[in-house]
Amino acid sequence: MTGPQALNPTAWEGPAPSAVVWINGRQAVVAAMSHDGRVSTCEITRGSLAEPSYLAQVVRVIGDRQRVMILGPSFHRLALEREYVATFRRPDRLVDVEPEGVVSPEELVHRLRTLAA
Repeated sequence: MTGPQALNPTAWEGPAPSAVVWINGRQAVVAAMSHDGRVSTCEITRGSLAEPSYLAQVVRVIGDRQRVMILGPSFHRLALEREYVATFRRPDRLVDVEPEGVVSPEELVHRLRTLAA
């Protein structure tokens, strides 16, 4: 009998498929799809973090993706887009959208599935 097997991180080539993010000045919600099609969501609360640290934390949660859709008020959406591009140097992966009000995690997952289709 063998023990649990760890996933081989090198088994997947390239960035993970997609992520959809909603962000404002206090929190962000990230819906992300893994290579095997599983979807997960994560809420990030800014708390007392300075804006650059908050944005960097959100970008770390998003990770390197083939496509990223960022929703939210213009100022915060654009700031996160800039941070993502500064980190991964891939502006071509950002999906252009209009500013948006609050979006539920369920709606983010729906948009993620549409984006990944």
